Amino acid sequence: MSQRSALQGSGRRRARGGAVVGVAVAVAAGAFGCGNSWLSAAAPGTQHRALEDVLRQAEPVLASTLLSGSASSGSPSPALGSASRRDSLGRLGLALGLGLLGPVNSALAATASPLAGKKVVVFGGSGFVGQRICERLVLEGATVASLSRGGGPPPGAGAWASKVSWQQGDVLSADLASPVQGSEAVISAIGAIGSSDDARGNGATNEAAAAAAAKAGVQRFVLISASPDVAKAGLDAVFGGYIEGKRRAEAAVATAFAGNSLVIQPSFIYGGEEFSATPPRVAEWYGEKVEGLLGTGLFRGLAAVSPGALRLALSPLSSVGDVAAAAVAGASGAAQGMLAGHDAIKAAAQR
Repeated sequence: MSQRSALQGSGRRRARGGAVVGVAVAVAAGAFGCGNSWLSAAAPGTQHRALEDVLRQAEPVLASTLLSGSASSGSPSPALGSASRRDSLGRLGLALGLGLLGPVNSALAATASPLAGKKVVVFGGSGFVGQRICERLVLEGATVASLSRGGGPPPGAGAWASKVSWQQGDVLSADLASPVQGSEAVISAIGAIGSSDDARGNGATNEAAAAAAAKAGVQRFVLISASPDVAKAGLDAVFGGYIEGKRRAEAAVATAFAGNSLVIQPSFIYGGEEFSATPPRVAEWYGEKVEGLLGTGLFRGLAAVSPGALRLALSPLSSVGDVAAAAVAGASGAAQGMLAGHDAIKAAAQR
């Protein structure tokens, strides 16, 4: 074997090794985000072509150091011939693993998602759950529109908020035909608890949303509802209107979108940085600890043999991130039917 051939072989091995190590680190660290599940499921040839496409798209933003390995030479990036492409792919893999290429990861996620370029409307998009759904949809490359009584993005929203069309309106009085027209999916995060009329805030609102979406020919509908354990816990005296409204909402979705809907039924959702009594909510750092504790075999066993109210209290909490991810899975068609409780929601969130 000639010295040149040996060097080329060594270069190829380094490139492949760099790519494999980088991709492995990226997967372990979650650096690929939503695009990771698609890449792992794709055929090897498709993966290679996707990486090459992203490399070509990312070339303008990659520093010459990343492509050429020389920060001090000042020479321009090499032409992406076969040899340099292999080397660049290896460097790209390492960079992905280190989380240095946010724009490239976003491009991968958007390219991989079946929602890329598709319109999705979020009712209640300014709320606690709705804003996380909007953010997730933006990451997926969807064209996102939000309709809520608040109208604008939530305070402190990141750069993703600039990519959402924020519209103000009440679903019970606004003309919904225009907002939902041309949508691939509609997600309703509308909800009310402790209001003057929870039955109306959860029932009539979602009935109107489902009817408008069905009339516009929307393909799929996702509803953020509540665990049936709330009703089984005997809390009708306190949350009667809330329970009635959720039941009405689920019935409306089942009628208008039979076989093309997802109903998410969390028992308790946590997230954010603050604690709240109305609605009841705990901060993310605290909720994570409680979720882990209640998810152990001991507490699951206790919950299984406990009466309604205690079973509800002992059920693992769901993070707002998991609920949002599950909702987006429903919008894409990756999940449908009923997600009752923590485990089903988390499983759908990972699709």
